[in-house]
Amino acid sequence: MKKTIISIALATLLASCSLEEVPYQQNAEALAKDPQGAEQLVTGIYNTFWSSYMMKKTYQEWTDMDHDLNSAPLWVVSGAGQGNVTTHWGYDGDSDLFNVFYRIISRCNAAKEALEGADLSVPSIEQRYGEVLFLRAWAYFHLVRMYGPVPLRLTSITDDACPRSSVPDVYEVIVDDLTKAIEHLYYPSQGVVGGWGHADRTAARILLARVYCTMASGKLAGEGVTMYADICDQSSQTSETIDANPVPNVWTKFTTQKVMGSRMEDGYASFDAGELYELAKVQCDSVIKRRGIDFDLMPEWKNLWGSANYRNKEFVWGIAGYEMDDFRTEGGPWYYTPAAYGGGGYVAISDGCWQMFDYDINSDQNDTRATDGVFHYWKNGTYEAGKQWYRFPSGDMHYNTAPDGMKPDDSDEYVKDGPRSETGWYRPAAYLTKYYMGSDITNPVPVYEQGSSKNAFDIILIRYAEAYLLRAEALNELDRPQEACADLNVIRDRAHAKRYNETDKELLRSYIFQERGIEFLQEFNRRFDLIRWGMYLNVMNATKMIINSSGEAVSLVRAESALLTAVPRAELTSNPLFGENNPGY
Repeated sequence: MKKTIISIALATLLASCSLEEVPYQQNAEALAKDPQGAEQLVTGIYNTFWSSYMMKKTYQEWTDMDHDLNSAPLWVVSGAGQGNVTTHWGYDGDSDLFNVFYRIISRCNAAKEALEGADLSVPSIEQRYGEVLFLRAWAYFHLVRMYGPVPLRLTSITDDACPRSSVPDVYEVIVDDLTKAIEHLYYPSQGVVGGWGHADRTAARILLARVYCTMASGKLAGEGVTMYADICDQSSQTSETIDANPVPNVWTKFTTQKVMGSRMEDGYASFDAGELYELAKVQCDSVIKRRGIDFDLMPEWKNLWGSANYRNKEFVWGIAGYEMDDFRTEGGPWYYTPAAYGGGGYVAISDGCWQMFDYDINSDQNDTRATDGVFHYWKNGTYEAGKQWYRFPSGDMHYNTAPDGMKPDDSDEYVKDGPRSETGWYRPAAYLTKYYMGSDITNPVPVYEQGSSKNAFDIILIRYAEAYLLRAEALNELDRPQEACADLNVIRDRAHAKRYNETDKELLRSYIFQERGIEFLQEFNRRFDLIRWGMYLNVMNATKMIINSSGEAVSLVRAESALLTAVPRAELTSNPLFGENNPGY
């Protein structure tokens, strides 16, 4: 038998819920008895997101590198980014996400039991109890999507030997936890929730709606419904030919496949998609009905990102970053922001992804997720002033002056539209501005200091916009296309993109699927969406290959084993009832 003893750090919890800590151990039951102790108890769980290295790097690399919309060097996408985490440095260690999720669950179990013995009629204690349920559900939701059937460890005293529970049984726990969390959580306007990063009732409702949509789409995927996706197969080109012969996207029809593949029992087959989509709609209705009270859509894309919009009303929940080294990401801004703006410029978006935006270099009416959402000048890895800039898109006269005043000219060695640099091949590439740490994404200021982006940065995990896209998905599957289009167009109107007026269920399903891809780019959703719709193997194997900004050919061909993540060896060794690893490992 193994008893979880929760070791927490008593924090100096100011109004901002600071995580500056003084290490200290205390009994969980004693902490739960008063509001301050209960808050410290829950803060110890939140700290796991950073102390495990998960939000510093592992979460990003395991959940947001292996899909069709990113473009990155081979050394970045190797292992986890190519559908096989066993070659990733974090596999089978403390940073392995399987181990981290169960660490969160273990701490949630101890906190849950302690808080159940406290006075839950005290609002601030009740709020912390709701957060514990939310966090446990969040962890199990990741486990079931990544690993399929997993052990259900629901008490602080557990045996190492614990068999895998079925997918429906795991989802039953997730739904139950989130349903109860909604009952106990408060809204920020009620003055109980605490600082940003504490889960509230809105976060729980959106997460529950996402769970319902995941279950329902998984059911439909197994039935073999049809949907379209934009495919950009660059396998016929090389770095020397691709820019002279750009590959257009092809709107391609697919039949969806079982979420976990042919070698695992279809864990989604018993679900009722219609009933689940009705339940998802109910949660989204509640969220949208309260629009403007606690959370809202920001009016323009440019109002979402940059330090001037720090912790704005659209950011419902995420993991709070702080100035201490242990609470800073080493991935996000450093990977996604290009050189000259403090980042490393390792991860751009793919050519196929760029083509999904409504963007025309000859038009003044373009999707602002493309005009304001990407850097139109970047450097090829240098942090020195006066060195070569690259313009994106090439030849776009909307952007005819680099940040230092230089203008594009073929005779000018400092500003280039073409692909070749003095040091090798650098192709035109779109880097997103959403991780830019400066104030204004529409006017980024060069920062010639390597690594300056490795500072405190919040990891945004739930945005208010998702309530509209989840409800649009539910409404379409419930045969209410006009209402679905209305919700979809709320998001597109904010981006000044072309509106949809579609009644065909198959096409609208595909448009909503694509909209999620571009709206939540590099926000840890794309791979999960591909898998839950049974589209991962379809899209990856049809895309075949992308040529990244360095001119490298990166294969996207995947085997069925990539649908599920490899369970760490330590679990297989210590848990004799677990059984074999997932197929292919």
